[in-house]
Amino acid sequence: MPSPRSLSRCWLPLWLLVLAIACGASANAQPGLDMASETGLVLLDDHADQEGWPHVSLLTESGTRLTPEQALARLREFKPPTGPYANLGVHPQAVWLSLPVRVPTTESGRWVLDIDYPSLDQVDVYQASEGHIVRHDRLGDHVPYAQRGIPGRTHSMALVLEPGQPHVLLMRVETTSSMIVPLRLIKPQALAEREATIQMLQGLATGIGLCLVVYALAHWLTVRDQNFLYYALSVACITLFFFAYHGLGPQHVWGGSEWLTRNMPPLIVLPALSGGLLFLERTLQVRQMNRWTGYAMLALAGAAAVCALLFMTGMFSYRTAHLAGTILGPTPIVLGLPAAWERARRGDRAAVYIVAGWGLYAVGILVMAALLRGMVDSNAWTQNAFQAGAMAEMVMWMGVLGVRMDETRREAERADRERNALHSLAHTDSLTGLPNRRGLHLELRAALPNASQRNLLALYMLDLDGFKAVNDRLGHAVGDELLKVVASRLRAELRARDVVARLGGDEFVVLAGSLGSDDDARRLGQQLIDAFEAPVALRHQSCKIGLTVGYALAPLDSKEGTRLLTLADGAMYEGKQAGKGVVRRAQVD
Repeated sequence: MPSPRSLSRCWLPLWLLVLAIACGASANAQPGLDMASETGLVLLDDHADQEGWPHVSLLTESGTRLTPEQALARLREFKPPTGPYANLGVHPQAVWLSLPVRVPTTESGRWVLDIDYPSLDQVDVYQASEGHIVRHDRLGDHVPYAQRGIPGRTHSMALVLEPGQPHVLLMRVETTSSMIVPLRLIKPQALAEREATIQMLQGLATGIGLCLVVYALAHWLTVRDQNFLYYALSVACITLFFFAYHGLGPQHVWGGSEWLTRNMPPLIVLPALSGGLLFLERTLQVRQMNRWTGYAMLALAGAAAVCALLFMTGMFSYRTAHLAGTILGPTPIVLGLPAAWERARRGDRAAVYIVAGWGLYAVGILVMAALLRGMVDSNAWTQNAFQAGAMAEMVMWMGVLGVRMDETRREAERADRERNALHSLAHTDSLTGLPNRRGLHLELRAALPNASQRNLLALYMLDLDGFKAVNDRLGHAVGDELLKVVASRLRAELRARDVVARLGGDEFVVLAGSLGSDDDARRLGQQLIDAFEAPVALRHQSCKIGLTVGYALAPLDSKEGTRLLTLADGAMYEGKQAGKGVVRRAQVD
C-alpha cells in the first residue's frame, strides 16, 4: 500500500505547477496599490496593474434594455456590489457596471481594460467623458476572434484616457454562463508579461494532460484493457476543458468558430464525466459490491453522454447543459466513494490512490461549483482550484492503472506458473523428476529434426539388473530410493544437453545427440553400464545392481521416435537373453 510520503511525492510536482499558475495569474495584481478617491480609480503609470472591482457599482436591467445614455443618466441608482469579489454568479438579467476613473495631468492615460474570464458571452464597454458617450467596444466570446481589438485569451480593449478629467467606464454584461467579472486596468507591457507567464504555465499543464492521454492510449492499444480507454477519454476531456476555460482554445485552435468558443466548456465536461464514471465502475468493480450502485454509475455515464449529444444538436440550451454538468459533476465521488473506501480498507492499492486523488479533487470541484454559483470570490486561487484537484486526480488515476497493470502481470505470471506446473505434472515422473513417457516424446520431437548422418542421435533403452530382488528384500521404500540414485548416476555420466527419462518401473531411456559414429554410441552405452560397478548404499544396506542397454540410431535405424523406441527395446531384450550387463544395437531388417 502506498505510504503518505510516496503519495506526497506524486502530488508535489502538480501542486507546484498549480501554485505557479495561481501565482503567475496574480503576480502583477496589487490591490494595495489601487488609488481610491472621490472620483474613482486614479490611474498612475507607476502602478501598472490595478484591480477595478473595488471601485465598481452596478445596476441590474429589468425588462426593457437600457441604452448607454439612459444608463449614464441613472448613475446615482448604481449600487456597490454586496456579494463575493468579482462574482455575480448565475445572473439571467443583464447587468450594468460603472467604473469611474481619473488620470492625473502628469500621466499618459494609455491603459488596457482586461476582463480575465473567457466564458462571458457579451460585454459592451462604453467610455463616457464630460457626460457623453465617446467610445463603444464590444467584448465577449460572441465576438469572433478575428474581430477582437486585442486578440488574446481574455477580453481586453485599449483605452486612451485624456489626463486631467474624470471618465466613466460603463459595461453592460450579459451571459448565459456564470457572471464572473475580474476586471482590471493594466498597462500593455504588464498585460503582455502577465499573459506570457500564464500561457507558459497553462501550456505546461496541457502538455502533461496530453502526455497522460497518449500514454493511456498506447497501453490500451497494447493490452486492450478498456480502463485505459476510459481514462484517456476522461483526461482528454478534462485537459480540453481547462484549455477552453482559460481561453487558450479560441486563441490558438478554434478561433474562427464562435460556437466552439461559446460552448466548449459545458460540452466537454459531460463526456469527461462519462469516462470518469465508466473508469471508476470498472476499476472498483462496483457491481460486485453493490449492483444497483454499479448500474446507477453506468446509467449516469450514459445520461452525461446523451446530454452532450443533445447540446451539440441544439436540443439543450447552454444553461441546461451547464446545469447538467453542475449536477452530474459530484456523482462519481458520491457513488464511487463508498466502494473505494471499502476496498481501501481491505488493502486494495488502487482504491487507496482513488481515495487520495478524490480528497484533493473534491475540494477543487466544490470550490469550482461555489465559484460558478456565485458563492465565493473570484481570484487566482478559486479560478485554479478545480484544475489543481483535477490534475492531482489524473495522476492518482494513473497510479490506479499502474496498480492494475501490476496485478494483471502477476495474474498472468501466476497463470503461466500454473500452466507450467500442470505441464510438468503431465510430462514428469513424480518419483525421480525425470521426463516420463509423454515428456520423452516431446524431447524426441525436438531432437529428431537435428539428427543426420554426421550428427547421430542415439536412443538407449536401459533396464536394471537385480532391481526386483532388492525391491522384494528391502521393500518398496528402499526401491524408490534406489531408483532416485539410478537417475542421479545416469545424469552424472551424461552431458547437460542429453536427456534421461523414466518410462515406469525400472525402465529408463537416454537420448544423446551429436554422436559421430556407432562406436561413439557404443562407448557411451558401456560407460553407463560401468557407472553401476560400484554398489549402492541405502539405509545402511549395500545393494548391487547392473544395467542392460539396447540402443538405436537416428537417422540410420529410423527417423521416427516410436520406431526407435521399439528397436532399442528389442535390442535391450536381446541383451537380457544374452546374459545381461551388455550393450546391444538394434538389428534393422
